[in-house]
Amino acid sequence: MYPKSAVIVGGSIAGLLQGLQLKRNGTNVMVLEQDPSKDRHSHESGVTIGPSVVSILNKYDATGRPAAIHAGYMSVAWRKRLRVVDRPSPRHMSNWGCLYLILRANFDGMSSETVPEPPAPKEGDGTVEYRRGKRVIGLSYDKDKGRVTVQYVDMITGVEDSVSADTVLAADGVHSSIAKILQVPRRKEYSGYIGWRGTCPEHLLSPETIEYFSDRLNFTILKGTYFISYLIPTETGHVEPGKRLLNWVWYFIVPDGSPEMATIFTDINGTLHPNTVPHGLINLKLWANQIACYQSQMIAPLAEVINQTPYHRLFVTKVGEAQARQASFFDDRLVLVGDAFTAFRSHMGMASEQAARHCWQMDRVWRGEITQKQRDREATIYAQKFILLNRLIGLGGLGQVMHVLKVIWGLLLMSTMQKFGWV
Repeated sequence: MYPKSAVIVGGSIAGLLQGLQLKRNGTNVMVLEQDPSKDRHSHESGVTIGPSVVSILNKYDATGRPAAIHAGYMSVAWRKRLRVVDRPSPRHMSNWGCLYLILRANFDGMSSETVPEPPAPKEGDGTVEYRRGKRVIGLSYDKDKGRVTVQYVDMITGVEDSVSADTVLAADGVHSSIAKILQVPRRKEYSGYIGWRGTCPEHLLSPETIEYFSDRLNFTILKGTYFISYLIPTETGHVEPGKRLLNWVWYFIVPDGSPEMATIFTDINGTLHPNTVPHGLINLKLWANQIACYQSQMIAPLAEVINQTPYHRLFVTKVGEAQARQASFFDDRLVLVGDAFTAFRSHMGMASEQAARHCWQMDRVWRGEITQKQRDREATIYAQKFILLNRLIGLGGLGQVMHVLKVIWGLLLMSTMQKFGWV
């Protein structure tokens, strides 16, 4: 049975997917989001919309807005060779900001340029509230009543408050406050490389370059570094040709703690960022030198995209992964979901798909089809598989042959253990 009330800690994609499903099934939901900003536009970047996300939107979305652009092929360029692989591999590519705003319109009726007229609540929906600027500082559990209490502080006023519910879902990402409060055993590590990222408006590119990147997830492999690129909607939901964005990520090896790392993550104001230098704050001279070192290796379409990407659309982030060793707490009344449970390296764009799978898994728990223990086992096996697959793609693209062989061995071992029921 679905809970009567739920608190979701974290109001990003994972939290909103869970919140929308709970709302549509009659649960009263409160979201506590630490970020105090209203619309979170700074998060514009590409995401893959997998089958579980598509299923959630097909069942619960009432906006009617397209959330993704179809890509029918997977293409690989090797050094100066435009295409060494070009095979059917259908998928849907979206914009973080666009998906977020569509989910907000469905969840709490927030209007935006993406969804100017949000849908009205449906019959049977639970009540909802989205509280931004709230940082969780404590947890307690009343075993007799089966209620979890969440203590939080307002990020602007400093006022503390609390809320209790039948269920708490921790969807607060890789830096989860809930996981820290519970002291959840967790493995968290830097991958050894970073991602330069950007989005280039389609109208700045030549027809030939647009044609090259259209209908494809593109991998471009250079010597010791590689790019992933694909077309995505704008944050406001434009999917028509001429108004789309070309999203790209440039993976580049940088040793942790090195002088190079410190230089890259120091912004134009002299501030050293621990994980991400936001849009418009990258050292422009540093970026120009980065392009100059590799432009001669790039195929012409990629070089055009990188050079035409506006400065204010650039950012850089460390690539890492994290995995909690336990998902459920307080007699299964509190559950870690999304990146709070497992955060993948970004090569396959599987974060939203994992979050949606967690929705369907919890749906089966609440309907009595599986136990929480079975659900947690499913989530763990899925997480381990895609941790290894993301490593395989990333390390392969970067030419790390010995590491790739090690990952392949890990995948074979995991497959064997699953086959014989040892995991």
